Amino acid sequence: MRKLAENATPGSLQETARLLRTGELSPRQVLDDCHRRATQANAALNCYVTIGAVQALEQALEQALSRTRTRTPDDRPLLWGIPTSVKDLTPTEGMRTTFASRAFAEHVPPHDAPVVGRMKAAGTVVFAKTSTSEFGILPVTEPELNGICRNPWDHTLSAGGSSGGAAASVAAGVTAVAHGSDGAGSLRIPASCCGVFAVMPGPGRLPATPRPTLGAGAQDGVVSRTVADAIYWLTALGALDLDEVALAVSEDPWPAVDHRVVMTNVPPVDCEVDPACTAAAVAAADLLAGAGCRVEEVSPDWSADAVLDDLMLVRSTVPVAYGDPRPELLDATTRAGLELAGRTSALDLHRAIARLGAYTQRASRLLAEGDVLLTPTVARPSVPHGWVTSPAHPADVFRRAAHFAPFAAFANLAGLCAVSLPLGAAGAAGAPGAPGVGGPVPVGVQLMARPRDLAGLLGLALRLERLAPWADRVPPVWVG
Repeated sequence: MRKLAENATPGSLQETARLLRTGELSPRQVLDDCHRRATQANAALNCYVTIGAVQALEQALEQALSRTRTRTPDDRPLLWGIPTSVKDLTPTEGMRTTFASRAFAEHVPPHDAPVVGRMKAAGTVVFAKTSTSEFGILPVTEPELNGICRNPWDHTLSAGGSSGGAAASVAAGVTAVAHGSDGAGSLRIPASCCGVFAVMPGPGRLPATPRPTLGAGAQDGVVSRTVADAIYWLTALGALDLDEVALAVSEDPWPAVDHRVVMTNVPPVDCEVDPACTAAAVAAADLLAGAGCRVEEVSPDWSADAVLDDLMLVRSTVPVAYGDPRPELLDATTRAGLELAGRTSALDLHRAIARLGAYTQRASRLLAEGDVLLTPTVARPSVPHGWVTSPAHPADVFRRAAHFAPFAAFANLAGLCAVSLPLGAAGAAGAPGAPGVGGPVPVGVQLMARPRDLAGLLGLALRLERLAPWADRVPPVWVG
């Protein structure tokens, strides 16, 4: 970790952790400042569902610090005294968790999800819950219960989803990192829209939160302003061991003689890809090739058009896993999807699941051990609020969602680890029908690999960040 800490930037997670460890900042100072920034950002972006009351946060902080009061500074957990947010799909003991649904508007879980317990054991204090789409089903964050989460670069455009609140809050500078989860691109899509970095670490890296599954299932992960902070967070939570950290920060984490980067701009769904998204992927490939990586452009056999309806049907049944709430308490899109699923026979649902299983097996063979797949993160830099959800029929909603972000779900279905890096930019014309108010908006590039290759994948991300830094680019809504 020392090599990462040497390059820590002001305001980064690692710098804050160092100042806490040396006593230059107190946990109370850090928490109070974070609470102030969160309140300020939320007024502009609506990125938080719940921000803890000051008295409750002080009690949580005291409880967190009491667990390590006898330890020396060097013996404290890596995230000691760090305030953190948790996505509103993930249960937090004693803090309201709505799942972005009116059916759970006042739900207060009695227990933490396993990953939250891991975060608290690493020293964090949970201060807020970030906004998401209802049950995390859609790639935009505009639930009827909690309202639209706005993009800090352009309020007319979506922050993405379903971890939209997490990405928007980090982009605006409230915290250096934020927890999120990813079932079909839910971390990477908003990271691209909001201009931050995201990691889905792959199955088994973090303790699983019980959720409805698709392919390898939803995974907990992180959005951050820098790659190094994401590595620090994952290490603190035990998702990376020290040997993997050493590999990630080494000079050659991905030896070109042994591995290759395969690049494609051809989406698995038949849809147009915005030129800005294509250009970002090509530029990333050129940077890696110039740095000595073996890069090949491919046209993979990964068409998913035939399974798009199957994905829609399976995801439409997600509310059942949350206790099968009454339909009138669901968002219009969720309700329409559930009604469609209710008209589907058990045999047809099983056929859809079987076809998805067959696609998953085929998809998992496309990427060889040691290879990295490079694509755009999304096919459009962003979309206007309501663009995804405006069609009346759920099939049309899911098709728009797939045309917005066709590349992301492949990683979940194939059980891969994946990252999104904010390497590109687009003018407001990149988002259909939306006048820009914040100038150019970010565009993400996605890297995917087998889960055991996570350290090398993060090493490639570090290399790209050094070649094309982004951390000094801040949006019009900035509270850092």
